[in-house]
Order: sequence, then C-alpha cells, then structure tokens
Amino acid sequence: MIETPHPLPLSLAEVTPSWLTTALSHTFPGIRIEAAHQSDTRSGTASSARFELLYGTRAGHMSLPDSVYVKGGFDSIMRNRVWAALIQEAQFYRDFAGDAPVALPRAYYCGYDSAARQGIVILEDLFARQVRFGHATDDTTVDTLAAVVEGLAKLHAHFWDDPRLASVSSWKDPQRTFFRYLCRPSHWADVLERSYGATLLGILPSREMALAGLERMWAMDDSAARTLVHGDCHCGNLFYESNGVPGFLDWQCVFPGAPAHDLAELIVTSLEPERRRTAERDLIQLYCDILKSEGVADRPSVDELFHSYRCNNMHNLIGSVLNPYDMQTEEVTTISATRALAAAQELDTLKALGLD
Repeated sequence: MIETPHPLPLSLAEVTPSWLTTALSHTFPGIRIEAAHQSDTRSGTASSARFELLYGTRAGHMSLPDSVYVKGGFDSIMRNRVWAALIQEAQFYRDFAGDAPVALPRAYYCGYDSAARQGIVILEDLFARQVRFGHATDDTTVDTLAAVVEGLAKLHAHFWDDPRLASVSSWKDPQRTFFRYLCRPSHWADVLERSYGATLLGILPSREMALAGLERMWAMDDSAARTLVHGDCHCGNLFYESNGVPGFLDWQCVFPGAPAHDLAELIVTSLEPERRRTAERDLIQLYCDILKSEGVADRPSVDELFHSYRCNNMHNLIGSVLNPYDMQTEEVTTISATRALAAAQELDTLKALGLD
C-alpha cells in the first residue's frame, strides 16, 4: 500500500497472474493466482478491466474476491497526460479511504511508481454488489441528488480541518495545470466549432477571460479550503447501492479544497436546468444543515456557500465545456457543457467572480 518496490505494469497485457499474486498478497498473504481472465475493458482518464481470478492457493482467506477491477494508466498517451492523478487516487485509497464515511469500492491494493509515472488500484468488483452506476444521460431527480448531497456533506464534515490535509495541499495542482492546458489557443479554437461554441463565446469572449476566471476562482477557493473534496463530483462518478444509498467513484482529482467545488459540479451537471434552478438553493441549505448536524462549528452560511457555488461554476465552464472527446464521449460532454453554460448565464458566474 506504498510506493512499490516491484515494477508496476504499464499495459493491461502485463497484468498477469504472477503480478496479481504479488499485488494482492499485500492484503491476502500467501495466496497464489493461477489464471486471470480479462473482460470489460474501459478507457478514459484511466484504463480499467475486470479480471476473474482462479486461485491455486487460497491460504485460508475466506474473503478472497472472485473478480476484481484493475485500474491505472494502461494507455501511454493518456498516462503521460494524467499520471499525477493516477498516483493521487492510489494515495487517497492508502491514506483517506479507510475512514471515509461514504460508500466506496473496497481497494485490495494501491501502488504507485513516481519514476514510471504510474498509479494502480485493484478495486472490488461492484457488479457483485448489484450496484447501479450513474451516467450523464440519467434523468436525475432532485430527491436522488439530495441523497448524494447528504453523503457529500457527511464526507466533507468528516474531513473538515483534518490535520492530514496540509501534507497533501499539492494535490490541487494537477487539475489546475490541466485546466490551463485546456485553454490553449488550438483547443479553444476547436471547442468554438462545437454545437455550443457560440454560446460559450457569448459568456467567455476569450480564452484569456477563461484563464482569468479560473485564477480568480482558485484564489477564492484557496481562502476557503477547509476539507477534502472529491474534485470530479459528477453523476458519472457515482454509484447507487441496491437500497438507493449513493457511493462515490474515481478519486483521481481529490484534493483539500472549498466545499462548493464539489457542490457546483454535482448540482449543475447532474440536473436539467429547470430542476436545478428550482432546487439548487434548497440543496445547498440541506448541505449546510448536514454540516451542522455533524458538528461543524465554522461552517459557511447558506448565503456564503451559494456565492461560492456561483463562482465554482467556473470549474464547469472549463472542465465540462472544454472537455476533450477522448476523455468523455461527445454526447456526455455536450450534456454537461450545455448545463454548465445555462448555469453560467442564470447564476451570473462571471459577475460573482467580479469579472463582468
């Protein structure tokens, strides 16, 4: 569960029974895996695949998983782009996941190799728990999202002013570097050719304005950073237990930050604009009520948090609107982008940031 002394695989073909035996022996000493059948390969920011395991030796462990998901940087192009996020997810599972008060997949192994720019986690196969995975195309109701907001508030409350946050303050940097990269001239020009390009230009007349908005938002957020935020809290990174309890996936962008960072992405990108505009303040009130019930004495007021929520839609204007199609499909990107653009107009995001 630390920086690994053994080499990490850089492709899924290198995830062999021998390597899986070494990795899983950290949690289940003495086991030996004879065969591992790969299926359900997925690609995005990270790559992952399901492996069905055949054990030669079970070493008396009663809770050995019959299948696992192996997730890491198995595409060389994407790994070179997001390697820091891969390492952060492994470190999150090592240092924070154990006491997070929300539903998570169990991590059987988390390892990273800074020199090779690789981070890998071996996770529980959630299909065995019969969960439902969230998606941008879901018709998400306010009641469903309220349950997620409640879980998010409990997560934030648990890590509020946690002394461990100081040691991982640099976790905010990879996402910020990537967002600045998204504003490069060539990509900005490409995005303006998308179906919503004209709407974007009406809100952000230049890439320089986009960068100025980001810097202003980050300065505000850094002054309000009090907890561990998920960092990429959209509906595609959620799952739901069979009883409806929400859980959180994909901790590659986690960092110490301001609570509205998560709230703005969750609410704006999950709800249709009509639902969002009628429910957003009530959802933020619910969040504040949960912080109170969890004993957070220095919690922000509803008005303070709502202002930060308006400002943090700037995150969606870049992360959703300028999202590359090799990280999310065009369909998913367009759904999130149009919701972020509508919110920017209605919430007056630039005015909230003092940039109107």
